[in-house]
Amino acid sequence: MTNIKERVLHIAEVKGISKIDFFKDLGLSYANFKGVQKTSALGSDAVASILASHSDIDPEWLLNGAGGMFRGNLNGADHQALTLPSKIDDLDQTNAVIEALEKVISAQQMTIQSQEITINALTSRIASLEKKKSKKKK
Repeated sequence: MTNIKERVLHIAEVKGISKIDFFKDLGLSYANFKGVQKTSALGSDAVASILASHSDIDPEWLLNGAGGMFRGNLNGADHQALTLPSKIDDLDQTNAVIEALEKVISAQQMTIQSQEITINALTSRIASLEKKKSKKKK
C-alpha cells in the first residue's frame, strides 16, 4: 500500500465491512477512495473520523504506513523484550541498561502521541456530533 486512502480501504477489507457501509458510517463518500480520487489527499477531519470510529487502528500506521495496522501490534523494530540485569557490575552492562531504558522511554512517548491523536480525534468527533444534534433541534 502506498497511500493513506489505500490504507483506509484496507481497514474495511480486513474488518469485513462493505465499503459503502464503511464510508457511510464515517460520513465520507466512497467515490473519493476509488479511481483518480484515490490519489488525492485525505483531510484531517476524515482522518479524525476514521480514528474516532475505529479506535483499534494505529494512527502511525494510518498516517505513515509504519508499524502494524492495529494498536498494540508489536511488529515495529522499537518494540523489543527488555531484560535488565539484576546487578550492574561494569560499564557495558550500565550502557545496556541505559539503552534499554531509552527504548522504553521512546516506546512510551510513541504511545502518548498515539493517545493524544485519539483524544483529539474523539474530541473532534464529539463536537461534530453535538453540532449536528443542535442543528436538528432548530
